[in-house]
Amino acid sequence: MHKNTRTVAVVAGGLAAALTLAGCGGDGESAGSSSGEYRVGMSMDLSGAIAFNGKPAASGFQAYVADLNARGGVNGKKIDLKVLDDASDVAKGRANVQQFASEGRLATFGFILSNLSLANLPVATQNRLPIVGLGGPGSLFDPVQAYYFSYELRAERLESAILNYLATRAKADGIAKPRVAVFSVDTPSNRDMVQLATQDIAGRGWELATVQYMPVAPTDVTAQASEIKASRPDYVLLSHNDAGSLVAVRGLRAQGVDVPVVNQWAGSADATLKQLGDKYAAFRTFASPTETGIPAVDAMKAAATKAGEAKNMTNPYFTQGWVAGSLLEQTLKACGVDCSTGQQFRDALEKLGEIDTDGLSGPLQVSAESHELVKTVRFFTWDASTDQAKPLTDWVKAVS
Repeated sequence: MHKNTRTVAVVAGGLAAALTLAGCGGDGESAGSSSGEYRVGMSMDLSGAIAFNGKPAASGFQAYVADLNARGGVNGKKIDLKVLDDASDVAKGRANVQQFASEGRLATFGFILSNLSLANLPVATQNRLPIVGLGGPGSLFDPVQAYYFSYELRAERLESAILNYLATRAKADGIAKPRVAVFSVDTPSNRDMVQLATQDIAGRGWELATVQYMPVAPTDVTAQASEIKASRPDYVLLSHNDAGSLVAVRGLRAQGVDVPVVNQWAGSADATLKQLGDKYAAFRTFASPTETGIPAVDAMKAAATKAGEAKNMTNPYFTQGWVAGSLLEQTLKACGVDCSTGQQFRDALEKLGEIDTDGLSGPLQVSAESHELVKTVRFFTWDASTDQAKPLTDWVKAVS
């Protein structure tokens, strides 16, 4: 019986950790597929500012691959998965992509910050090594970039998803012309999102109260919160991750901004929802590991426990990584036993069409015309009476 092995190596002077799952081939092989394995890479933040989400995302991917290898792999071949830490640093991410290219791996999954995907796409394109990343600005999707795919909602969809929800919320609240303040993390993709949000708000006949930005790792948002308070919004459209959301919303509340705040998927962990209460809502693009009544979640949890990854099932990023593993399996099945280059992997992925995730997300879809797989979301808030996250909507389209 073949037994999976895990090897830990220190890369670039201890700045990155590489985890290789089911690695049986020789180090000198450069093909993406040796006679007995498919070689794939992931670059993820495991030690930087977004590691609290990067670790679950990587663990979900690793858990799926471990389970897949235990089932015999794909087309009779095991998966050699190497995960490298980029700490959300562009230079480290570039070094990781170059390493994966030099090793002849079939694809790079990951990059939790879109600026890394954007910066590394030229390297990936030059080496015909597809990046299967997490969202990004419009320039990564329009026009379609041959070597970039996303298994997360693109940044520009954040505003339309939230404003679609606020339209329903405002109607229920009896507000005909809501004033919306936009409070966003300051990244290139989110600046694109904010620009679209201001246009969308105007197009709906609403009023833009103010636009405020905060850093990736905010510590004090008093100035921004004061401006939002002075703008008298009915709602706040927020865009930040879980850690940033806690700082942002607490800063708003400290300044007396007591209106509903609605955030994106990166701020939708159960712990965040619980701490920020029922006037805070966020959408999810993937089911949380804590959700009940979904057989695929139960199967994921059982496999993660067996793989030793259960401790990292802290938020929907874990499910996101798990679904990425399923995407990897389906692509390799389509690519065939002789799949050995990034170009072949790219072509197979592009032809998958509609992908059913068994309730772990809304339907995913990929084609030559669109490498943007995720286009649906589900909104949640915290229900104190049941002490759990409560869905506010079903899976709904994240487009205007």
